[in-house]
Amino acid sequence: MSYPHQNDDQSFNYDMYNNTLGVHQVVHNHQLRGHPSFGVNNIASASSSGTSHSVEMFVPMNIPRHNRDGSLTVLFQLNNERNSLSVPLDECLKPDGGLRLKNPQEIMFLTLDRIQSPFLNLVIAWPGYDTVVYPIEIGTIEAPITRIQLARQIAYAFFLFSNSCDDNNFTQTQRSHSWKVGGQDGYSFLQMHLSAFWNIEGNAWGASIRVLRNI
Repeated sequence: MSYPHQNDDQSFNYDMYNNTLGVHQVVHNHQLRGHPSFGVNNIASASSSGTSHSVEMFVPMNIPRHNRDGSLTVLFQLNNERNSLSVPLDECLKPDGGLRLKNPQEIMFLTLDRIQSPFLNLVIAWPGYDTVVYPIEIGTIEAPITRIQLARQIAYAFFLFSNSCDDNNFTQTQRSHSWKVGGQDGYSFLQMHLSAFWNIEGNAWGASIRVLRNI
């Protein structure tokens, strides 16, 4: 199975990506608030009115799941909530983003060859949008990636995806208004929560995302 990259080039320029964007970059609160894509959107209006509340809705990514035994799945939960199913993506990008994450310093991917495959490909196949791929660096033998570092990279990929949607660099190829990202009527980055990171096949991995929806 193959997935197209965000650009037309068949090989992803990891060096340029790392130097210009930073796969471990921390995004601060003022950066989240400074872009319309990351406004609180409907959550703010709901909390101000006091008449609505939000529930987490699973995003049905257009990815077939071949590996179903759960052996290659990383879960993300809050350590202070008994029935936690996910963590807010925006918290993962904050300097203290690991404070509420369960087992943040646990080493990930102990069985993967970090020399032969130093990167994994995060496939984002959001409903109604073309599939895009972002690299996930898994560290070295001496400094393997931890759960919080993995969460931060996944969160930053969705940060970029949301930003591109809001700037109309990514537009819906299929009309699926209920899953629109960006703008006044779409989901913002602040509404996205991360549940799991799982292997699709080979070097391709998917992220299970939940979004806050007002009811």
